[in-house]
Amino acid sequence: MIKSGDQFIAGRSGGVVGAIVPWRAAHAGVAPAHIFHAAGTHQLRVGGLSCRVAYMPNDADLAFFPILGACEMTPLARPHLGEAEISNVRRCMRCRVSDTSWSVAYVVLAPGDLPGPGDSGSPLIQDGHVVGLLLSINLHNCRGIAISAEMIEREIDIGKIPKKDGMH
Repeated sequence: MIKSGDQFIAGRSGGVVGAIVPWRAAHAGVAPAHIFHAAGTHQLRVGGLSCRVAYMPNDADLAFFPILGACEMTPLARPHLGEAEISNVRRCMRCRVSDTSWSVAYVVLAPGDLPGPGDSGSPLIQDGHVVGLLLSINLHNCRGIAISAEMIEREIDIGKIPKKDGMH
């Protein structure tokens, strides 16, 4: 069963499924679009399944890929200031949400326990809910940026109507 925090491979790169969301009468995984841009492909493998990115919004670093297999839906919530964790199947890192907006959450990470290559997309969790997906970190000040669950929910609503040109 594929769930939030699972790793995927795209080309010679990879990342983490940040959330599993309802998508066009099925389910889709959500991950940072920059992984697919860097890999030069929209194809990925997760949990033994082959998938293809179906939607990338123009104004957000998000990619949605339908999953035609067993999935565990991800509970999403709005981020708030305070304790959190960045978690995937390989590791769990404690952090603190220091600032939020409707589209991003800023996190402070413990020095020496920073996310590394392949951790992009790791869910940011507070109170058992995914409140964002890790996008990037600054190694000099141990701060990270996560796209908020509110932005993901906005894109779920926008992505329900297929566009004529396919990918955007």
